[in-house]
Amino acid sequence: MFLRVQELLSRQQPAEFTGSIDVAELFRDSRDVFPLGPLEYRLTAQASNRRILVTGELVCELRLLCSRCLSPIEERFVIPFEEQFQVMKETDPQPDEDDDFVPVTGERIDLRPFLEEELVVHLPLAPLCSDACKGLCPECGTNRNERTCDCKTERIDPRLEALQNWFGSE
Repeated sequence: MFLRVQELLSRQQPAEFTGSIDVAELFRDSRDVFPLGPLEYRLTAQASNRRILVTGELVCELRLLCSRCLSPIEERFVIPFEEQFQVMKETDPQPDEDDDFVPVTGERIDLRPFLEEELVVHLPLAPLCSDACKGLCPECGTNRNERTCDCKTERIDPRLEALQNWFGSE
């Protein structure tokens, strides 16, 4: 999805864009994120004084794996989007890293990488099927949400194991 810079700057009205992007390639190497559909976007681009502000909303349905029990979770993400671009001339000084805009020197702005980045940034680091998820047994791999196992999971710090034997003999 491309924005035409000069066309947008010459217009005095906001431009609206809607569409979708296939994100299957984005998550091709991921084992725990599976797109259930495309990334849909509704965006508005407004230009003033060589600045272009793009705002809107992204919607995507994904299947994630619970980080504790590995059960699939289907979740719909609704993500606000805002990115500011600054049209730069060759004579303009280079912007600082702290500036709150993306410098643009070409005739077109490809928004796809910005939309994909926003989706990835909003993914949970450790998704959970529920806050009360008990996870998998570290010994036998049983899903503790479905049934209990007889594995002894109590671990003693090896540095303190000698103390347990000492106190246990009395």
